[in-house]
Formats: sequence, C-alpha cells, structure tokens
Amino acid sequence: MDQWNDILEDTFAGSIGGITFVLSAHPFDTIKVRMQMFSENTSILKTAYKIFNQEGPFAFYKGVISPLFFSFPVSVTLFACYEQYMRYFQVDRYSYQLMHWGVGGAYAGFIQSFATSPSELFKIVFQMQISERTRKSVLRCIFEFVNKEGIASVFKGVYSTIFRDIPQYTTFFIAFESTKQYLQKEKGYLTIFDQFLAGITAGIVCICFSYPQDMVKTKIQYEILESKQNRKYQGMDGGISKCVKEIYKAGGFKGFWQGFNSCAIYYMVASSAQLVGYEQSRIFWDTYIKH
Repeated sequence: MDQWNDILEDTFAGSIGGITFVLSAHPFDTIKVRMQMFSENTSILKTAYKIFNQEGPFAFYKGVISPLFFSFPVSVTLFACYEQYMRYFQVDRYSYQLMHWGVGGAYAGFIQSFATSPSELFKIVFQMQISERTRKSVLRCIFEFVNKEGIASVFKGVYSTIFRDIPQYTTFFIAFESTKQYLQKEKGYLTIFDQFLAGITAGIVCICFSYPQDMVKTKIQYEILESKQNRKYQGMDGGISKCVKEIYKAGGFKGFWQGFNSCAIYYMVASSAQLVGYEQSRIFWDTYIKH
C-alpha cells in the first residue's frame, strides 16, 4: 500500500511540477531557440520585439502544446526516478548527502532523456514555424513525421539529450538539495520563498554545466526540418562530434554560449516554478490525500 502511495504521490507532484515548468518559462525558451538557430548576434529584448512585432504575442507560446503534452511523462519520470533512488538507498533527507544527490540526479536525468528528446524535438519544430497555418496539432505533427521519416525520427537527438541531461540534473539536484539544507539549518523550517530560492539556485547552476550541450542538441534536432540528403549529423554518436566541431569552427568557444542570457532567465523562472509546484504538491498530498 505504501509503495502504491509513493508511486501516486510521485506521479501527482511530478505532473504539477512539469506543468508549472512549461507554463512559466515557455516564452523564454522560444526566444532561446530563435537566438540559437539564427546566426546574427542580437539581444534578448531585440529578439523578443522581433517575435512580437512579426508574429504577435501568442507567438511566444508557439509549440507549448508539445511540452505540455509531454510534460507529464518527462517530469514524472524525472522526479519519480530521483525519489525511487533516494528510497531504495534509504537516504536521510535531513542530512548532507552530496554523493546520493548527484548520483540520483544523474540516474533520473539519464532515464528521463528518452521522454525529453521527443518532446523537445517537436517543440523546436513548432517554435520555428513562422506560418500560422501549419501543424497546429501535436498528434498531427507526430503522425506526419512518423509517416515521412519513420519511428526512429522521433528520437533524433536522443544521444545529445543524454549528453546534456546527465550533468544537468546531477548539478540540478545537488544545488537544490544543498540550498534547502542550508536554509532549513538556518531557520529550522522551509517557506515557499525558500523553495523558490532553492529552485533559482538549481536553475542557474545546472544551466552553467549544460548549456553548451543544449546548444549542440538544439542544432542536431533542428536538422529534422531539412531534407534527408542535406542532413549531416549522423554517426555512432548521433552527430555530436561533428556538430561540436562546426560550432567551434564558426564561433569559437563563444559559439557554444549563444543565447545563454535568455536560457539562464528561462531556467531561473522555470526551475523555481517547477520545484515550488513539486514541493507544494507533495505537501498537499501528505496533508489531504495520504492520510
């Protein structure tokens, strides 16, 4: 009975965390993708103004249906795997457990990559569409791609997603749990603001350790829009090494950090909203549903 309660609680809290993550920061993600995919150097405000002026305010939420559609399995998988790891090894949640936080985060990041990769592939497709009349439906987009490319196309970029998500969620959970531990030790309890602050910290830290990989992943997945004969990111590593060489050749080390400011804001907003939603959902479950 306790096992089923844990599964249901992880599912409930993870889904709420996923929804708050997507809704709070999708506009920043739209800006990030545009800045990553177009070579000209521009600011966040200029990119945002261009999107607003040419496509209207709703353009910032282009592609939001796809991450919302996939937010349930992605977020639930992430937090459920992390909680499963912590329960399996009986980790004391009220003591400093740096190794377990990191390994648990890496494990969760690896598993959820297989749900994240298809989600972000279709999200990029929606966001990069300028026409208002193409592929409005997530399911329609999926069916079109599968019919044209085959089922394997849905997982284009999965290697680069794993390449990004393992270090991202290793540092994400270390930063989140460490900040919570520090604040709880100082006060003896945690407020919503404390959870919000821990989420901001986790967002900043994890993006610093994963943004170059995110740049590589975005370019590899964006290639799905090209015709098959024009695709160049292939091979045993999913095109990672070739993409890394091209980015470095075109822009040097700075090329891996194009659009970082937008992404940093995105993760600060998204991580804080996600983790507050997740933590508060667990409190709600334990208070009103579990007993």
